[in-house]
Amino acid sequence: MSGAPRLSIDEWRSRLREIDRESVARLADLSGADPALAVAAHEKFGCAIDLVAIGPDGRLGPEHASPLEMARVTIVGAGVPEGAVRIVTRERDLGRYDLIAALESFSCRHRVKPIGRFLRRHGHETSRLLIDIRKGSGGFPFLKRFGNPVPLESWEDGERPVNRTLVIFEPRVPANAAEAWAALAEKLIGKDGFHHQNDRHAFTFIPRSADTLVVTFDNLDIAMEKRADRRPWGYSFIEKQGWSMLGVMAAGWTWYRDPWVSAEFDRLAAEGFFDRFARVVFYGASMGGYGALAFAPAAGGRADVVAMSPQTVLDKAKVPWETRYRVAWGADWSDHYADAAETVRHARRVNLFYDPYSPLDAAHVARLEGDNIRHYRCPFLGHRLGSALQQMGILQPLVKAAIEDRLDLPTFRRTLRTRRDFRRYRREILDLAIDRGHVKLARRLARRFLEDGDDRHFRTVLARLDTLGRGAP
Repeated sequence: MSGAPRLSIDEWRSRLREIDRESVARLADLSGADPALAVAAHEKFGCAIDLVAIGPDGRLGPEHASPLEMARVTIVGAGVPEGAVRIVTRERDLGRYDLIAALESFSCRHRVKPIGRFLRRHGHETSRLLIDIRKGSGGFPFLKRFGNPVPLESWEDGERPVNRTLVIFEPRVPANAAEAWAALAEKLIGKDGFHHQNDRHAFTFIPRSADTLVVTFDNLDIAMEKRADRRPWGYSFIEKQGWSMLGVMAAGWTWYRDPWVSAEFDRLAAEGFFDRFARVVFYGASMGGYGALAFAPAAGGRADVVAMSPQTVLDKAKVPWETRYRVAWGADWSDHYADAAETVRHARRVNLFYDPYSPLDAAHVARLEGDNIRHYRCPFLGHRLGSALQQMGILQPLVKAAIEDRLDLPTFRRTLRTRRDFRRYRREILDLAIDRGHVKLARRLARRFLEDGDDRHFRTVLARLDTLGRGAP
């Protein structure tokens, strides 16, 4: 297609940093238009690659396989194992895909609607779609049914612009999630707790000690569908410490932008609820980190905040650079709890954990100012650094130290050294070295990591790095 960018493997590896996924187990390529994407995805994630023989009408068949044969040859020739790549011509051989590529095809050369059948059947609630959308094709409004389309780059094809776009799928809350949580919450609160909810949000108070109250912010979908114990964010950790807990739950990706939530915090503050505790902590990650920052003033200047990779606001007038979370862009961001850049001033102490190399997260953190803020930089752990710290076994010690006001920068840095042996961290710094063109450094890193034991990912990347400059794809 005229004007379509052809990225190198390294350029695609860099671009894949923007898809905001910690892992990709399976990639579906619906066109094979740019094999370097599949190679980069396999090198970065070790994913299986399905080249899907799909026609303009959205149906599979062997008659659509010919263009994919050359793509497969190119992908295997670049070092991807033959067993990791297959051409799929039958619906029954398809699965569920974390990453779907439809470059130069649907919404560009073909109508967009036929891709809907594939996305509904073979995408899932956290899938990512890379697709080229021609202006006037109706691609953007159609794909909003599945998630948030974010334009990455554009070019001219004839007289019409084309946008290469990342569609970030968005989870759907199960219809009975709120009712199921209400039944479970009643068993957790005991005779002295409480559970209040409306159709979108819930407050669940579980009393234990009068010494410490931890207010957590969570998504009901994640708690009920993704966690085996069906408990709010941090529940087991807080229970183990004997601390009281107020769990604020959202039925979906709401960012707690509901007048009922604000009124509930105002009511609790007016009734002196937070004054019953010697220490009050607001704790959350991502959307929950926003909630912890935004609603901390309800504790009357007494709250300590522990926030991981938080947003500060999603009002596009204030953060026009924020391309994620379209689902909340149209919310009301005007009340006294809306903008964390304002509310952060009313917290006693704020502990911010974030990856400074995640540009959008770092941009939100840059909006937060004040002598009450402590910055704990977690390089190369990404937006979901909470899960990375948990996998390393250091999340709870760090959070406990922050809550008890025992965490300082030297202690944090010593604790974070655990990441040196953490595979995900090693993959990130290796990727970053390659993305920035530091090939010699990347070779040294890959060889060093392989000294600790064989690893297919590092071995494959090193093999390709060793061929650079000698005609390798």
